[in-house]
Amino acid sequence: MGRPIVRDAQASFAGGINTVSDEIALQPDQIRLAQNARLNEYGAVEKRGGTVKVSTNAPSASSVQNGFGWARDNGTSFSLVIANGTFYYLQFAIGSSLPAASWSTKTGTFSSSTVPSFASFISGASTDVVYIADGGKINKWDGTTLTTDIGTNTQAVSFIKVHNQRLWGAGNSTYPDSIFYSGLNNGDSIGDATTAGAGGGQIVVRTFSDERVVGLASVGSSLLIFHRRGVSRLTGFGQDDISVQPEGVSSQTGTIAPNSIVETDGAAYFLSDRGAFVATEGGVAPLGSPQAPDPLLPLVRDLSLTELSNVRGVLSRNTQEIWWWIPGEGVYTYHLVLKAWAGPWTGSFLNTAAMWTCNVNDEAEQFVVHANSSTKHVTICDYAGSYVDEGTFAAPATGTAIDMAVRLRRLYFGDDSRAKSLRYGYVTAVLPGNSSLDVEWSTDSTAGSFEVTSASGGTWGTGTWGTGTWGVVGSKNYRVQMNGTGYYVDVRFEHSAANRPVLSRWQEEAYILGRR
Repeated sequence: MGRPIVRDAQASFAGGINTVSDEIALQPDQIRLAQNARLNEYGAVEKRGGTVKVSTNAPSASSVQNGFGWARDNGTSFSLVIANGTFYYLQFAIGSSLPAASWSTKTGTFSSSTVPSFASFISGASTDVVYIADGGKINKWDGTTLTTDIGTNTQAVSFIKVHNQRLWGAGNSTYPDSIFYSGLNNGDSIGDATTAGAGGGQIVVRTFSDERVVGLASVGSSLLIFHRRGVSRLTGFGQDDISVQPEGVSSQTGTIAPNSIVETDGAAYFLSDRGAFVATEGGVAPLGSPQAPDPLLPLVRDLSLTELSNVRGVLSRNTQEIWWWIPGEGVYTYHLVLKAWAGPWTGSFLNTAAMWTCNVNDEAEQFVVHANSSTKHVTICDYAGSYVDEGTFAAPATGTAIDMAVRLRRLYFGDDSRAKSLRYGYVTAVLPGNSSLDVEWSTDSTAGSFEVTSASGGTWGTGTWGTGTWGVVGSKNYRVQMNGTGYYVDVRFEHSAANRPVLSRWQEEAYILGRR
């Protein structure tokens, strides 16, 4: 009588990474690692996109302090950055080819120590402009002219947000517990309650004692006001038609990382010293749960206050993800549809100076733009055909290789008390071109590896439900010859070629050992 065959499988990756729970406690659709990989909306895991330089030159020999993507009413798009207190801009002319022209600069000095804040709004002349806050009086750029330190009676602000036809700001060293607002559709008047007709003013926010204001977000009908400990909200849009007594949303959870705040429809996600949270008009809730722990919580606990305050966040609309850069770790992503995590993303993302979004030429969707603190280059992320870091538009496949690594949950074949002898594994995947996928495994006593190769591939997401493998054209079951014995097995996939593999399922067979 032959030994019985037992099977175990990772049928989905939709649960994302779980780096916190004990190995045996991971959910069936969770994985241990998704390095330089992301979850897609079908619950598969795939290699992250590459980064492509937006210009042949870096804007500055200094690191970018922050940047902003501006799409003007006439269709022209810009990327704006400030580095070492100097303003730089890069224009994407309508219908032009990439890369764009070299970076240009305008005369005007900004703070070289404050992270600048940008907002697209309307100036007093009914002109679309970009306002820039750097801890002093407000500044603006209209696509041609840079105007600094606007107004005699305006107030200094460090960060700004447009909400219901007004420009709002906070971060004033003299009034740290206040927010300031402009007149209707005129950002030039922010905080100006003195000049006749200006329409600006100041609101003291003491919802939670004298907590200073550290960030703002426009969510629904409310302006969310972030404190170091707590979140308040303000409703309405002006001094005459607003509830001037801010209301408390949370008294315990706030942030010291204003650049971690990411707005989405009806919510603002942010990072605190207690991990990742989401704030709505009605409350604040953690992203982690006992079944799906927050992978950022143990990381932020090890950060210094300075490192935590430097965390950056951005919304990737194309992929429905929030990206958070953690100093020393890289980028972790949170999928807004799956409510699951992937990461870390290393390579260029280890050296993150800033991230923002930008339209490029006549592209309808916005790309995430990344500024590298080491090379000083500014790059577009997830550009079509790019799966290397810091490639060029002429050669998007030529650059620094991206090493993807995915580790599955630990497989016990239904019984962690009996030893098994490994037989075969089967991975359902798309392997583009002639790329290979390295499969590695280890047990409590042995280890092994196998190389899967393919000369054909397909495109994920273009299949038809019910006519083959769900969600993918060209996916195949690749058999992996395995060996070794043990009570469990850990399986890991690695890929470093300049293309995108997609992994959707893993199944494994083994023999039960022991007396028959």
